[in-house]
Amino acid sequence: MSFFGKSKRGDNFKTIALCHQEFSDELKNHYLNTIFRLILFLKKFALDIREIESDRFKSELDEIKNIYLATNSYKQLSKFLNRHTPRVECYIKRQQSYLNDREKELRDIIDLLSKAMTGLNTDNKRFYQRLYDHSEKLEKITLLDDIKKIKNSLETEVFQIRQAVNDQKKLELKKIELLASEVHTLRNELEKTRTHLQTDTLTGVNNRKALDQYLEQLIEQSQLHKYSFSMMLLDIDDFKMINDTYGHLIGDRVLVAFAQKCRSLIRSDDFIARYGGEEFVIILPKASLRNAKKKAKQICKALAATRYTIDENGTDDSLSVTASIGVVSMSKEDGVAEIIERADKALYRAKREGKNRVFTEKDL
Repeated sequence: MSFFGKSKRGDNFKTIALCHQEFSDELKNHYLNTIFRLILFLKKFALDIREIESDRFKSELDEIKNIYLATNSYKQLSKFLNRHTPRVECYIKRQQSYLNDREKELRDIIDLLSKAMTGLNTDNKRFYQRLYDHSEKLEKITLLDDIKKIKNSLETEVFQIRQAVNDQKKLELKKIELLASEVHTLRNELEKTRTHLQTDTLTGVNNRKALDQYLEQLIEQSQLHKYSFSMMLLDIDDFKMINDTYGHLIGDRVLVAFAQKCRSLIRSDDFIARYGGEEFVIILPKASLRNAKKKAKQICKALAATRYTIDENGTDDSLSVTASIGVVSMSKEDGVAEIIERADKALYRAKREGKNRVFTEKDL
């Protein structure tokens, strides 16, 4: 009995030790997850301001994030964070100082505009009051019956004075409407410029810059909220042959039609961009690799069944093109370059296996 009791007591100690280890691991994972979230929040907190070297600060945060993703050592990460903490604090102070300076400048501008508006309003009031004062005096004169000839002239003068006031009001209202229209036009032009900078001029879909920005934001959001997404890398098969046979003008028309066809085959919240040359990227937010592969096969089949009219030399010639597609799903270690590299490997395999087909990273 004594021996059995000791054995049972030993098992209890072992169980307690294992529970303590599990608790410690869970606590460590919680700390690591908290640190990762804080890194992402810091990056969102940083404004895009060249004067305070925001790009450099965000690059340092990316470096910290990569260290987090690459290491399982709590001590190593803690040491790395301690080394970067002064830089983070320095940047926060720079940004705060910058914002305080801009806030003071805005307050000065608002104060100046407020005084100007007050002065303008006062001048207008004086103008209107002066005119109406004169009109009241003139109206009193018209009450005199012994100067009827003057009366008619004065009545006309009063009418003209009041008409001048109304004209002044209409003129000011017109100026306000004109200014509002100019502000609206400037906003539209600003939006057009922003859209133009992120749009491929030939095909009308998003360009490489827009793709990089979208991917970076989507990766961070996915890491933060623990959901994934999938991406397709499409390449038109034998596109060089099309250019060599029909010319670059026809080749450009094929690219435009190809992009429009792809856009018609995806959802409104999916993202399409021209990656470069005859390569395009389609991103499916929150889609699994399995669903993305199924969608890629549908796109591949639809593209192969489409014919593009050439109309060369008055003929009704047409051609069809096919596309090879590489499909990947986001993983924890992915950055923009990493996920594109994996998609490119899957695409290369699809090309090597005969083109006009879909390969995923799982098929490699």
